[in-house]
This record gives sequence, structure tokens and C-alpha cells, in this order.
Amino acid sequence: MSSLTPFLIPAIERSFDVEITLPGSKSIALRQLAMAALAHGTTRLTGIPDCDDAQAMIDCLIELGVSIETNGENTIVKGPMDLGDSTVHLNARMSGASTRLLIGMAALRKGVTHIDGHASLRARSNKPLFDVLHKQGCTVESVSGGLPATITGPIEVSPNLTIDGSLSSQYITALLLIAPMTCPATGQMINISGDLVSKPYLDITLNEMSKCGVNAYWYDEKTIFVQQSQYQSGQRTIEGDATAATYFSALATLHGGTVTLTNIDQTTHQGDYEFCAVMELLGATVERSGYTRIIGPATLPALREVNMQAMPDAALTLIAMSPLLPGTSTITGLQSLHHKECDRLECPATELRAMGIDVKTTLDSVTIEEIDLRKIAPHILTTYHDHRMAMAFSMLGSCSHALRVDDKAVVNKTYPNYWLDYSKLTAKL
Repeated sequence: MSSLTPFLIPAIERSFDVEITLPGSKSIALRQLAMAALAHGTTRLTGIPDCDDAQAMIDCLIELGVSIETNGENTIVKGPMDLGDSTVHLNARMSGASTRLLIGMAALRKGVTHIDGHASLRARSNKPLFDVLHKQGCTVESVSGGLPATITGPIEVSPNLTIDGSLSSQYITALLLIAPMTCPATGQMINISGDLVSKPYLDITLNEMSKCGVNAYWYDEKTIFVQQSQYQSGQRTIEGDATAATYFSALATLHGGTVTLTNIDQTTHQGDYEFCAVMELLGATVERSGYTRIIGPATLPALREVNMQAMPDAALTLIAMSPLLPGTSTITGLQSLHHKECDRLECPATELRAMGIDVKTTLDSVTIEEIDLRKIAPHILTTYHDHRMAMAFSMLGSCSHALRVDDKAVVNKTYPNYWLDYSKLTAKL
């Protein structure tokens, strides 16, 4: 349920040295839930985040005939999903990643699968993925490539698929997910056309597939090879979410504090973990050894220019902290931000301007000027139903004393405890 009263983000006014246990990675959790649903037998997943996106995926998998129970920190999944000719209705709510995975899974079924979701999800295109499924023998009914959509399979076996990678890597992940079950004995090549955005998310997919007994790897920089096989059930642990880690990395850097992230380290395949390296450019010290500790600098240097194409979900955190950095900050590689829960390039630019901050945007970049804290205009942040807008703009809220969020509960999509964990940095000693 949304908050009716705008929420004032508490300012951080003291030094801090805190430990944060991050929610489990949403990206990994959704992939592991899907693979467990395709595997024969019981899979025990530890660390599935308690958030709307994960619950939406679980509810949809149950509709697909998968038995899922929660027992404390463990989520017990009994597969495989029903591939028969029944008709099912799935509500992905606001989860774009779940939607793309479920579209791929729907293509395995003989029956009819209806998929719909929140208005913000209906606005996001799935056309590149629908085009591939249609070409491979599925019937796809959709208005303008969005939701609601109806998919009837099964998809035809093929040694080669080609998909546009310039809008989202999630389309490719959806094809990777089902490839072991839909490729010939000789395997399948998935060819990526256009500029590939968010490659690290594909690396996550390949790493999680390997944990489940599937051999898939980069054949060259624009082609992935997948061997025919079956997903194996078993026990998996979901590590901390690297995108969630960016908020506390940034807060430690801005305020000269120390944050220890207990459940993510340098062994992760999550691309957003490289945000730590961006914080090192801003003078932070980062320790990586079974945990990640960020120690903020005494003074902040200028950022100048940085390319965030490889970690687009982390880019919004950097955008929101840039007015607090010396001089002019330019962030490039942002073309995919237009196609997220909201337009994560133009929407934050609009909000920053409303706070009196000088911002210039192009199709794939933003340039932001430093602002004197005393000149930040009081503002109620419009989140556009986007959880990351609220969490990212807590960077500015931590300094401004006058930034409110229109919907405090929007963070429930991926991080229901965000404001509680944030409060650890504002608590009085």
C-alpha cells in the first residue's frame, strides 16, 4: 500500500561505521527460481529477497504448476513446470525481468499463456523477444510489442537464433534460459545484433546456468553457445544484491563514513559490483575480502566523466549523487536507461532541475553541475513508480534536509527494508 504523506528523507549528520546485510540479488534470484522451475526434482534456494519482484515471479510459477514453499530463509521449489496444453494467466505486476523470463518459459508450453502486469510494465517493449518467438513457430498476440500478451507454443528447435541486444539484455537471458531445452543435440548459437547493452547481466545468467549443470559460454563477443541439457535441482545460495550495494557505497563515499556489506565480495559476477571502482575514483577506499567495506574519503575529488554502459542500474545512483560532487560531472553510455521502469535519464533530470540543479541530457549522456547545498530547493520527488528513483535520490536527501519522496513504499519492489537500513546511517550514537 502506497504512503499517502510524502516521506522526508532523513539527513545524515554524523560519522557512521555500520554493517549492512543486503537483500539477496534480485537478478540471481529470478534466474534461479526460473531454472528450479524447469528442473526435475526439488531445489532449495537460500536468500531469495522478500520483495515484490520475487513474489511476483513465485506467484506466476505457481500458476504454471510449480510447487513452491517458503521455510524461513529457504524457498523450496519442486519442478518441473507444466508444459501441457492448459491455459494460464500470469500477472508479473511490476517486474520487467520476471516478464521476460516468463515469456521465454511460455514459449516452451503447448498451451496458451496470458501475461499482463502494472501499467508501468505495459509501457515497456518486449518486441525483440516476441519477434524471435514468432519466427520460431510460436503464436504471439500483443499490441505494439507490450503487455498484455498471449503466447502459444511450443517453440521450434533451432541451431541458430538472432536477437537485437540494443534495448535490453533481458531478451537474450530469456532465450538463454530455455535454450538447453529447445536446441538440437549439436547445441544452439544465439547471435546478438545491434549494440549489446548490459553484458554483465548475461554473464550473471551464464554463471547461474553453470551452477545448475548447463554448459553455455561466449563463443565470440556477439555470440553465445548453449549445449543441449537439463537443469539440475539442488541447493543454491543467493548472494547480496550489487545494485542495492551502490546506495551504501555512495553514501559512505559522500559522507566520509564506513559501510561493511556482509554478503557480497569480489567473487560476484554481478556487473554493478564495479560501482565500487567508481567510488574509488572519488577517493573511497574499498576492501574486498569475503565482504566489501567502503571507507569514504575526507574530501571528494571531481568525477569529470565516466561511462556506465556496463552497469546501467547503477547509473541512476551516480546521477543522483553527481550534484554533490565538485565541478561538472558527465555520465555516458546511458542509452538503455530510457527503457527501464521509468525513463531513468529524463525523469531524474526533470527532478534535479526542479531542485535547482543544472542538468543537460543527450540521448545517451547527462551532464550535471555541482550545487551549493544551501541552494537545493525543497522538493517532493516524483518516483514514477520506480523503486530505484527513491533509493538513488536518498543520496541527495541525505544532504538536503528538504527532499521528500512521493511514495515511501515504492522500494518494496526490490528492497522493503531500505529505509530501515538507511536509518542505521542516521541513528544517534
